[in-house]
Amino acid sequence: MKTTIFALALAVATSVPLAIAQEVTSRPSPESSPELTVRDKTTNSDPSVSVTTEKTASPTPKSQASPSATKAPSTAKTTPSPTPAPSAPSTASMPAKKNTPEATIREIEEKWEASVGRHDSSVAQAYLADDFRGVSSKGKVMTKANLLSEMKKDTDTYTSSKNGKVDVRVFGGQFAVATGISTEAGKAKDGKDFKRSFRWTDVWVLRKDTWQCVASQAIHVE
Repeated sequence: MKTTIFALALAVATSVPLAIAQEVTSRPSPESSPELTVRDKTTNSDPSVSVTTEKTASPTPKSQASPSATKAPSTAKTTPSPTPAPSAPSTASMPAKKNTPEATIREIEEKWEASVGRHDSSVAQAYLADDFRGVSSKGKVMTKANLLSEMKKDTDTYTSSKNGKVDVRVFGGQFAVATGISTEAGKAKDGKDFKRSFRWTDVWVLRKDTWQCVASQAIHVE
């Protein structure tokens, strides 16, 4: 009986330390347990281990709020509405462009020579000054009346009568000298064909806004 009680006591004494050892062995160490928080490690372990653990522990990534989508500036520029161009004035409202003195005198010379072929003395009547003096191709001194009379007596038939190489020089806006060559072709009174040329010089003066021929000289050339 005593032997049996001793054996039971010995078995109990042996099993208690073994159970304690198993409990200690089965309990996970603070270092290996994933459930321990950084706070538990700091409280239960060496301070140096706590610092290392805090530095190496992966911080919980902060949720980065996605930036609000900013409205991209429109690349297309706003094209301003074009300013309407001012309408050109109508031809009727525009002032007539005045001819230069040179152009005006050249035009009168052309009309004068053309009137010779038509036996029309009205152009010479309008533009010869009353105090006109000229020298004809035959060397005769001519007044306005003499020149108009010669034009009326002319019996030649003209097929062409035109000027060439007309040059006009204006002095002071009041005086001008025109030179040129007149070429005339046609038939004479006797039926013979003729073609003659005259080199001439005309002197013009501006009187009351009208150019008048005050002097002229002509030379017959072949």
